Order: sequence, then structure tokens, then C-alpha cells
Amino acid sequence: MRQAILPAVIILLTLLGSYASARELRFAPLPLEDKKIIHEQFQGLAGFLSGKTGHKLKMVFFRDYAKIIEAFSRDEIDLAYLGPLPYVVLKKQFEAQEPVVCFRDTHGETSYTCSLVVFEDSGLELNSLQRVHIGLTQPYSTCGYMAVSQMLEQANLSIDGDGNSFSYAGSHSKAALGVVRGEYDVAGVKTAISKRYSHMGLKTIAKSTRFPGFALIANTNTVKPEEIAAIQRALLTLAPQASEKDRKLVSRWGKQFRNGAVTPDNCNYKDVTDALTRIPWPIPGTEQ
Repeated sequence: MRQAILPAVIILLTLLGSYASARELRFAPLPLEDKKIIHEQFQGLAGFLSGKTGHKLKMVFFRDYAKIIEAFSRDEIDLAYLGPLPYVVLKKQFEAQEPVVCFRDTHGETSYTCSLVVFEDSGLELNSLQRVHIGLTQPYSTCGYMAVSQMLEQANLSIDGDGNSFSYAGSHSKAALGVVRGEYDVAGVKTAISKRYSHMGLKTIAKSTRFPGFALIANTNTVKPEEIAAIQRALLTLAPQASEKDRKLVSRWGKQFRNGAVTPDNCNYKDVTDALTRIPWPIPGTEQ
């Protein structure tokens, strides 16, 4: 009788052990759009990584990058999808982080630019941006205060000098549409996003240097090395540009991260780190 019970007990304990190990990984996606859109874009990626790690990825939503960085530093986030400036700011404040992969954009690039846009009938050019109201995305957005400051420097102008003022729109789309509606004279947005609104009369008058692409960042305080390795291996193995099977798998993922990934050493954050040293710290607006 005891011999019959023993194998059953072993099986039960094994199942219970497997269940106990299947914990949740808290994943923070972009804070740039409304929650419904974020969920639609990221649920495919979250499901894919859940299958590869054996752990459910639970999406946790934040209204801006500053809140994501704060929560990450408090070990309330396991994984985050971050642009280059938010990652450099996180790295500046928190040691227990590790880039897992950098994602390719819709053109297969691992870097991108930001643009200054105006309404095409405004007559504004880069050299004439004085006494204007500038629309920015978010304080920790790469295309926000940092990139706009960099582009204005090309004309020896300042984001908050020369009679200029700025305010934060909250997202790239809101900043771009703010120009169309006359709320801003000029706005700084991701170049790829600015092109979506060119048919509404937006004109690009300056572009930034190239910045590394968005990355998946792991919290090494809460995510085990073998889990990070499994996530990296799974994402690097996907080849949607060459494989029809992989292309179908990622077809419902957000456009900005369904084009494959590269190892973090392909993303150089030095220029971002250098640019951050040339603007005020903390970045104006982070106290809001």
C-alpha cells in the first residue's frame, strides 16, 4: 500500500513545485498611448515570452517614463521596454539592470532620429525659432527636452532661452497634433511618427543625431540570469524578415518591435549619455 502511495506523492510534490515556480514577471510597456492600444500592441510579445520562460508576463501600466523608472528602482518591475534616454536615466540611478535585446524598427534599423516639426504655412525655419512655444513629449523621452535641445544648438538657440517656452504634451502624437491645432509653434517628435502627420501639413525643419533603438531591460534583482538568457535567446532566434512562420507569429505585435532584435552590444548609448551631460539635471519638468 505504502509503495503505491509513494509514487503518487512524488508526482503531486513535483506538480506543486512546478506550480510554485510559475511566478509572474511584471512587464512595463511604453507609456505613450492609451492603455487599450498598449495592450493590443504588447499582448502578443508578452504571450510569446510567457511561453518561453514558463512564467506569465503581467503588463503593468504607467503614465510616463518617470513612474516606470521609479517603480523599476523599487523592484516593482521585472522587465521594461525603454527608449535610449529612459534607459540611460535608469542606469544612472539603478545598477541592477541589464539590456536583454535592442529591437529593429520597421526598416530593420537599430537606431532612429527625432525631428523638429512646424506647420508648413508657418514660415518657421530652424534659424528663426525665437519667441516660440515648443511642444515636447515627456521629460524622459529621448525626443523630448534632450533631442530638441540638441537640434536647437545647431542654430545656436536654446529651448528655454531666446524668448522660447515649452510644455509637455504627454506623447509624440499629442505633440505633433498640437502643432496642427496651433497649440504649439514647433514640436519635437520621433521622425517615424512625424511622417504619419505630414499629410496634415507638418514640415520637418531639423533632425537629431541617430539614437540607439528601443530595448527590453531586465531587473537583475528580480529576474534570474537563466530567465534573462532564455528571453534573449527566444527573441534573437526570431527572424521575421526571413521566415514566413516567424513573420506570421509576430504579425499582431506592435510595429516598433516585430522586426527582429539584436544583442545589446549593437546599441551604443554613449551619445545619449554625452547629450544628457549637456542639459540641466534633473531634466526640467520631471518634478511635475
